[in-house]
Amino acid sequence: MDNTYQLAGFTLAMHRGPFQNNGATPWYSTVQIGTPGQPLKLALDTGTNITWVTSSLCAPDRCQHYSAGRFNHKTSSSFSFTDCLQRPYSFGPWGTMQVESGSDVLIVNQTTLPTRLLLATDYTSSQFRQLDWDGGIGLPCSSTYADGRSSFVFQELMNTGKIDPQQPFIAFDWDPVSGRGSCQLGAVDASKTQGPHLFLPWSLYSKMAGVEYIWSTPLMSYAVGGEILAKDLTFVLDSGSSQFKGDERLMRHTLERIAQGDHPQVVLGFADGEITLGADTYNVLIEEGPDKGRTLPQFEPLGPADLVLVGSLVMELCYTVYEYRVVQCCPGAYSLAPVGAWLFNRPNGPQIITRSSSKNFDIAPRAITRGKRILDSVTRAAPPLLPLSAAGTWQNDYGSRMTLTVDRGRISGTYQSSTGSTGLYEVTGYQVPSIIQQELELGLPIALAIEWHSLGEGPADPSWNWSSGLCGQIHRVKGEDTLVLSHLLVASSDFPERVEQGTYVDKLAFRRVASVHAERPLAAPSSLPEIADPLSGSWLATDGTRLSLRIHACSHHAFGYVLGRLTSDEGEVDICGFTDINAQTSGLPLQSVSLTTAGLAGSTARSLSGTLELKEQNVNLLIMTSSPTTAEHSYLQTRVKSLTFSRQDK
Repeated sequence: MDNTYQLAGFTLAMHRGPFQNNGATPWYSTVQIGTPGQPLKLALDTGTNITWVTSSLCAPDRCQHYSAGRFNHKTSSSFSFTDCLQRPYSFGPWGTMQVESGSDVLIVNQTTLPTRLLLATDYTSSQFRQLDWDGGIGLPCSSTYADGRSSFVFQELMNTGKIDPQQPFIAFDWDPVSGRGSCQLGAVDASKTQGPHLFLPWSLYSKMAGVEYIWSTPLMSYAVGGEILAKDLTFVLDSGSSQFKGDERLMRHTLERIAQGDHPQVVLGFADGEITLGADTYNVLIEEGPDKGRTLPQFEPLGPADLVLVGSLVMELCYTVYEYRVVQCCPGAYSLAPVGAWLFNRPNGPQIITRSSSKNFDIAPRAITRGKRILDSVTRAAPPLLPLSAAGTWQNDYGSRMTLTVDRGRISGTYQSSTGSTGLYEVTGYQVPSIIQQELELGLPIALAIEWHSLGEGPADPSWNWSSGLCGQIHRVKGEDTLVLSHLLVASSDFPERVEQGTYVDKLAFRRVASVHAERPLAAPSSLPEIADPLSGSWLATDGTRLSLRIHACSHHAFGYVLGRLTSDEGEVDICGFTDINAQTSGLPLQSVSLTTAGLAGSTARSLSGTLELKEQNVNLLIMTSSPTTAEHSYLQTRVKSLTFSRQDK
């Protein structure tokens, strides 16, 4: 093994895989897990709170990733499961995996450390597929925020006497010239802590629950080409990431500014210091993956509002030290609280720290605190109460995201899936009129339709003929907006070895991750060419409900927009949605349909989803109607009935 244990701590050799355009660091260290030891490539990740590994629990065609290593628990005599349940673990906007919990030994050189870890049983997406490593060792900002089902390895090394508690440092050192690097656990190279430096004091990130483990600090300003694009942000230094990620509006504006072609500098202004990045640092050659051979600016609109996160893109240019405060509860038992992160310019590298912090790094051993300590926190003013609205960016437990706009009750936007066939898909729908409902505490009903023909390039599959209907409501509880939807996936055809034709029911819970957004404008469907389609015309149901529909083809004739009117004993309302205009040419007997509308009285939202039987000329729809309820009674929010429509304009 190329990792060593010294009296001054552990030094783990770091290697670098090919740079891929997936936002994950190419850095990893090779360690062994199990008995006998199985060598695996693990990221040393300050951006997560778990220790995990890709495992043989994954099906052969799942968990595909560039590194390709898997831990086989069956061949390890020291392995045992610690839980009987499988659960999702989310990496936020980046993706989600399914995990099971187990215990084994982590071997670094001749040192064996009993370790609890999470075994990935499933994941899929282009981001995971391009991973240069097989798992990760989480290095969260505090032992308080470590996931209880896996070990906080740095703390365990300290508690077992392998690391001096007076050296509570994790230092990353990468030399781009030699292509060699190391991560020191419990030690610092004093010779590299000289010259221009930046201290980033830790400050709790409290805008999104569940990610308090990140190493966050206030960012006073963010400027591109001399223009300040945003102020009062949060900055995160994440060794498990590579590119800049974060606030969608800010990242898109940055890319637009760079696309103008004048090589603007990006300047990060902190309260006590500054980083300046030139085009030669943020434009990177993609070495593997779909974008191989291209040089691309490393900014990705992916993350909560007012957040700027970056990893190896900056850390490869600096010597980086994360510092903890050690609290001793009793002999041999230590807890870790965050102090902050230090960055030091490399003498022979780009001088990206253009204004040093006034606080200097002290190489002296750190004092150990005895007794209890309350973690530092920040108090944030409560945001003004705004009307409930679907407008913004939402993410569900699978890691899928949708970004929506609302115009007089009409919803449009895009959905980015992280399950099944991944891609970007179009969304339309309705919400009832937005009002501030804090006194009644009622939810806001919405209905959505999703067309599963990908908007991007990629290989076609049977799901491109499908659609979905979703119906539910938004609730605001303790200032947090949650969107809970009943989901009907209309699979109008078989997907061999995965899905049989039918309608599939699911419940999806989304949380708001951004209130503002900057999506590309969508073409108004009515301005697109109207086409002759089997769904066009007038349809009548047995209860007297009537549909009058016309179909407009999208620009590439990939799918059809449906516009029209729904008439019932309540009155007449507009309707919009999607249909598969390629069902006949694909040789399918069924054509998927997903429609949405708002109730005439303005208090309900309705989804109508199902299929058109092309031979019999019947439309079979499941109709979901959502009404406003309190959060405590949300189990009554959506009722369902089925209707069959027959053609009336033969």
